[in-house]
Amino acid sequence: MYMVFLFNTLSSVLGLVIAVVNSLALKEMSSEGKPFLILFLLVGGIMFVVSFLGCLGAIKANVCMTWTYAITVLAAGIITITLLCILAGHTDEKTLAKNQLDAAWAQEKNHTNAMSILQSKLHCCGINGPGDYTAANLTLPFSCFYPNSKTKVYEEGCFSELTQFYVQVLKGSKVAGWIFLAIEIGTFVCAVLLDVTFKYGRRRCRTLST
Repeated sequence: MYMVFLFNTLSSVLGLVIAVVNSLALKEMSSEGKPFLILFLLVGGIMFVVSFLGCLGAIKANVCMTWTYAITVLAAGIITITLLCILAGHTDEKTLAKNQLDAAWAQEKNHTNAMSILQSKLHCCGINGPGDYTAANLTLPFSCFYPNSKTKVYEEGCFSELTQFYVQVLKGSKVAGWIFLAIEIGTFVCAVLLDVTFKYGRRRCRTLST
């Protein structure tokens, strides 16, 4: 029973951590990668709430409640594995960066200053460098220049900078996801063992009473 309480505590804490980490990452992620982070956020939130069900089932020695909890943890584990596989195989940081920059650059060529936010935030200029503006016959925007300077330009292109940015953003979600999965597996095993113990105890009581 104590193991169940331990894993429940870890599961609820990490579920809350995952919800917070993915909420923060969601603000920085492009629209293409947001659905995966939203699902991770939901799984973390659900596990935070469901962990209390596991504790309650353990305290009351309720077989039905404990099995419900175990099945819910198993379902969450399957969803977590699926999301981690999708993140590993379908959310390439370079692709995310390229798609976002291509869209911003297309707007930039229509004189909308769509690149300014990225360039100011990441301290970069153009997709591959300042030469992109020259090649497109565009004037370098103020966001390409160092703060308080009219001559010093960021030489690094935004593609490499945005790619590294996405690597850091997704790293926290992936690491938290794998740790969460390991805890879910441990929680499921403990819940099943506890349920078997409850059933065995009830049968033994019935045998002794007869």
